[in-house]
Amino acid sequence: MSLVLTLLAVQSVRLGREVLERLDGLSTAANDSLQWTLSQAEIEQLKLENAVLSAHTGQELSQVRREFDILYSRVATIRESQAFASVREVPENAETLRRVMQRIDTLITYIDGPDEALLFGLPKVTEILQENRSDLRILALAGLTEHARVTEGKRLNLFGILSRLAWVVLALCVALGLTALMMGRLYQRGKRLAERTRHAVARMRAMITSSLDAILVVGDDGRIQEFNGAAETIFGYSRAEATGAEMAELIVPEHLRVAHAQGMLDYLSGGDARVIGKGRVQLEAQRKSGEIFPVELSVNVSETPEETVFVSYLRDISDRIAAEEELLKARDEALAGERAKADLLTVMSHEMRTPLTGVLGAVELLDGTTLTTEQHEYLSVMRDSSDRLMSHVNDVLQMSQLETGTDHEQQRIFHLADLVREVVETHQPLARQTHNELSLHCSLGASDEVLGRPIALQKVLINLVKNALQFTADGAVSIDVMRQKDSDMVEICVADTGAGIAEHDLERIFEDFIRLDSSYARSSEGTGLGLAITRRIIVSMGGEITCESELGEGSLFTIALPLPASHAGVSTQAKQSMLAEATQSIGKTGPIGELPGTPSQGVGAARILVVEDNEINQVLVERMLISLGHEVVLAPGGAEGVEAARQGQFDLIFMDISMPEVDGMEATRRIREQKLAEGVDIVALTAHVAARDHAEMCLAGLAEVVTKPVSKAALSDVIARRARADRSGLVATEPAQHSDGGMAADEEVSDISQFLHALGAERGAQFLRGYLTEMQQLLDDLGAEQKLRQPLRDEAHRLAGSAAVLGFADLRAALLEVEHSEGDGVPALAGLTMCWDRANDEITRQLPDNASG
Repeated sequence: MSLVLTLLAVQSVRLGREVLERLDGLSTAANDSLQWTLSQAEIEQLKLENAVLSAHTGQELSQVRREFDILYSRVATIRESQAFASVREVPENAETLRRVMQRIDTLITYIDGPDEALLFGLPKVTEILQENRSDLRILALAGLTEHARVTEGKRLNLFGILSRLAWVVLALCVALGLTALMMGRLYQRGKRLAERTRHAVARMRAMITSSLDAILVVGDDGRIQEFNGAAETIFGYSRAEATGAEMAELIVPEHLRVAHAQGMLDYLSGGDARVIGKGRVQLEAQRKSGEIFPVELSVNVSETPEETVFVSYLRDISDRIAAEEELLKARDEALAGERAKADLLTVMSHEMRTPLTGVLGAVELLDGTTLTTEQHEYLSVMRDSSDRLMSHVNDVLQMSQLETGTDHEQQRIFHLADLVREVVETHQPLARQTHNELSLHCSLGASDEVLGRPIALQKVLINLVKNALQFTADGAVSIDVMRQKDSDMVEICVADTGAGIAEHDLERIFEDFIRLDSSYARSSEGTGLGLAITRRIIVSMGGEITCESELGEGSLFTIALPLPASHAGVSTQAKQSMLAEATQSIGKTGPIGELPGTPSQGVGAARILVVEDNEINQVLVERMLISLGHEVVLAPGGAEGVEAARQGQFDLIFMDISMPEVDGMEATRRIREQKLAEGVDIVALTAHVAARDHAEMCLAGLAEVVTKPVSKAALSDVIARRARADRSGLVATEPAQHSDGGMAADEEVSDISQFLHALGAERGAQFLRGYLTEMQQLLDDLGAEQKLRQPLRDEAHRLAGSAAVLGFADLRAALLEVEHSEGDGVPALAGLTMCWDRANDEITRQLPDNASG
């Protein structure tokens, strides 16, 4: 109300001043001046006319000129004075004034001329003045009219101001009355409020007393003024003991007292507050027993002219801290379990792929020898079994990557129609084999360029198309790709006329390890992860998959994916990179950069460095490269690979990753930092398949990653794309046929006799004898040492890889136990010795000089 009164008073004063100003504006002085000037202009016009009529001699012309100057002054005033602005603003008046001024300007030519010219022109001057007389009369009348109008407006404005002033004064009186009424009411309310305050203080004291949190009121001298019941329970002091005592000595732990005293001093001297007013702060406090425990503290300050007090709320959070520690421990254990799971899968993948390199490499080398029809059949069985094993390994590994979120592919622009068409063309042989018609229809609008994850989408399509062909015979499988109208969503339908799925099984087909026909007589093979992986990939891309099916009628799988259209082109290099990653991601062993089934072209001979610590893999990769017509230099470790790059010139380097002492990534870094292979690509040749591992390898300077097991065609393709172009122009020859007529195939490539045939009897026997010596040396060293030094662990790792290729699984496991043994002590060797005795007997028996027959 005080604000309203102030505003009304200010408004009344302002209006009073405005009334005075308006009254002053209505004063007659200015108005009389305007009327006088207009009237005087006419009078001066008449005086000038009379002077002109009376002028007959040169002496009388001076009077004419004097009267003209006076008339000119009056007209100039009307034209320029602000007092006549309202007159001039009327268009008719402005035109009249223009004519008057035009005549005045004409008269100036006579008035300012010689006397003879003026005497001669007096008749013309008279004529002009007569014309000007009527216009001056019009201006005078217009001025009077405008004067009356303006005066009337001012009076009306003044009347409005006086009316507003009256209303303001009236409102001011009413406001004063209301203010008096309100003051009376406020007085009564103050009395009631004081009474309620007394009750509130009593309730507050009861609340403080019954609060579960400790409440302390401390003065600026650091002494406790209030100490509630919860504080007694938490700290162990009675209220009588605490009241008046120094808070710092009572509840602040000794190691925090200096900081507490400094903080209080800083705050009271005007410095920044560290705890006061900062909300909840976690600190430590001390009980009467001396026990230090965690508390949650909130401190606020209450300041009055008389004193400053600090109100503290403290809560014992010992139980909460203990619970949080348990949760953190449980979380860490869970994370450790997830990491262990991921690491286990990575190690398993590496350890399974390493021996598979030997298996598939030997198979491929065998395929280049002279074999009988029966041996070719055995070889085909071995290759198919290895491919199925690799597919199962890839399925389990990819499922783990999807669950842990480690399988991330960056979005890119690609041609959707080309990708789907390549999948269809790749599966046409399988369609012909099952007597099915495989067709494709695309309806993507003006452009089929989209933004998405092509490798993941290709994996999905391969799973669905392969599944459809697997369960369809003498029928049809169709793929329809269409973009939903005015949307980023693309719908992909895979339909077949196969066996179909029962209604109650439609939801189960997307679950993990689900096979609708799990009997011994089932018509297809697999882990039951294909559709589960497919659904997870689609969901990770923001899409969904549904299935409609009837038994005996076929199935329809529908995918809805956000694939925004893009008009940016996809480079050939990007497409090759995409296809290379896709080939690796679906676990094929064909050439990188091509879809499965694309033949590899012959290339010029190259000088290639192979850095590999596993001797069997050395031999197999060397034989493949030599059979392709290339010169090969072997390095048994990372350090040796760096030195070989320093000493020689190479067109390409294949680098194993998991090697003792200097691993492949470290060796690559050294080669790049020391500029030992400028312009030469280094390609990883590894059993690691995790996306994060591949990313780390690329960051280390590796050009691309080829996963084991690797085929000769894959090596040929990598060499064609990566080998330095300035090598010699020799053309690679076809794989040489072995004169020994090939080797006898068995169901296990790790069989010693097949190993000898694959490498040749002499070289294979040399390797086996060396292996016998190295294993015995390791056993002797382990028996003689007190500590399990790192070189012994590395040697166990190297020999374990060879044991896996030779088929001694128990020996490999025993060697890996030695490698990963905890602590520095040498583990018990009884199990390793037993496994080695069996393997030693088998190797010795198979050596050519000991073999029978």
